[in-house]
Amino acid sequence: MTGSGVRAVAVVGAGPAGAFCALELARLMPDTAIDLYYREERGPGAGIVVTDDFAQRLRAVHPDALRLPDSAYATWDETVTAVGDERIRSGAFGMSGISRQVFHAHVRELATRSPYVRLVSRDVIRLPRQADLVVLADGAGGARRRERADRFGTTMTSGRTLFVWMSTPAVLEPCFLLKDLGAGPLVVHAYPHAADASTFIVEADPDTLAALGLLGLPPEETQTRLAGLFREELGGAPLVSRTAGWQEFRTVVNRRWTDGRTVLVGDAAHTVHFSTGSGTVLAIDDALCLARSLAEHDDPDEALAAYEGARQPVVARAQEEAAESTAWFEQLCRGDRLEGHQTVFALRSRRSANTYGRLRERDPEFVARTVARLAGRPTTAEPVDVPLTVGRVRLRHRLVEVEHRDGTCVLRGGDGARAVGLLVDEAPGRPLPGIDFLAVRARPGGGRVTRSAAAARVRGAAGLPVALLVDEELPRDEANTLIAAARTDLVARS
Repeated sequence: MTGSGVRAVAVVGAGPAGAFCALELARLMPDTAIDLYYREERGPGAGIVVTDDFAQRLRAVHPDALRLPDSAYATWDETVTAVGDERIRSGAFGMSGISRQVFHAHVRELATRSPYVRLVSRDVIRLPRQADLVVLADGAGGARRRERADRFGTTMTSGRTLFVWMSTPAVLEPCFLLKDLGAGPLVVHAYPHAADASTFIVEADPDTLAALGLLGLPPEETQTRLAGLFREELGGAPLVSRTAGWQEFRTVVNRRWTDGRTVLVGDAAHTVHFSTGSGTVLAIDDALCLARSLAEHDDPDEALAAYEGARQPVVARAQEEAAESTAWFEQLCRGDRLEGHQTVFALRSRRSANTYGRLRERDPEFVARTVARLAGRPTTAEPVDVPLTVGRVRLRHRLVEVEHRDGTCVLRGGDGARAVGLLVDEAPGRPLPGIDFLAVRARPGGGRVTRSAAAARVRGAAGLPVALLVDEELPRDEANTLIAAARTDLVARS
């Protein structure tokens, strides 16, 4: 590694992105003077999530990075999803929850072991002029990036649900809690992050929260009310808010990550929805990539261009996947029909990689139970081969062809029977005499959740079977995934 012409670096923000940037720069470019600007955290924080694969990769470079006390760590290989009275177990392989407060303090301490890294405990009002390079690692709300939003091409998109991030002095199983109190579901994302503490995030549609009288309350009252609603699940333990009341999740996107010799890393450059559990991993990988690019290039501008070129495509894919996950939870919070194992399968398969085939290979017992619920009995059949009756047509397979004209669809059985369907975008608000099923066109582009969103919405509100209309033949594995996830009842090529 040759090293760039950078000899003085100011890193603004000492969370994982900033601390690992300083740590890796000190390792690869030991003659570089690094100022790591740190502002005292406003609260004790909650937890973060990492996978075993990432942990192994990180330890290969920084063996001490995850050398934390057992009291700040929790591991798991499955999650529990509570849907109504059911508690459904499914795999979540090689995951760890870590105390955010302990981890942040640990990586700052690792970084400042280097004599070339100086911890500066103060806010940065103006960018340090003496630095050859300024790294903005001060999070999604960092003021220094906001004041340069036009230069970075920053956009921020707010989600449709609201969430409050809390912790509890209780050791919970990693779980999703889907609790419908009549006004709509409250969705909890929870996991242990220490020997005596867990993260507890509640997400809901604003209309649901308003109907339950949970909006506009002081944070202390909000946490007390929620602790009461989830008393049984918490075992009577309290909740402590880590956000200032209910918030929209804001997805940050920057077209450019550099402005002269100022560069973005971590949440300052991008955010991904908390349901993917990948924000910290992306931030650390940004930091390591930036430091390596600076070490490998003599020209700082070439180094920054290489960093941006390497990381932007990775982050774009992560944000696309996060958008699908966000959309799935937003649909759920708006009142999608809850169907036990199929709802859990939908939760697991909201990510494009988790198809029916992959989940069956990794978690065969859970998938077998899901298909058994679909079929009404134990079966070795795949979802597309579970029989379905539509009107007078008895289907042996759920991959079919339909004829359609002027908004009407016809499905023909092998015995000459026919079923009549109506092409719709929304669920009809009245009975439809003579209509046996509803057909909804797949939306072009996007991922699995986006393409089938309208079909899932119609299926959740209608009392008729729903066919997802596709223009080209859908791979069998994808059709299996959509049917097992209850996003459609059959897949029809028109």
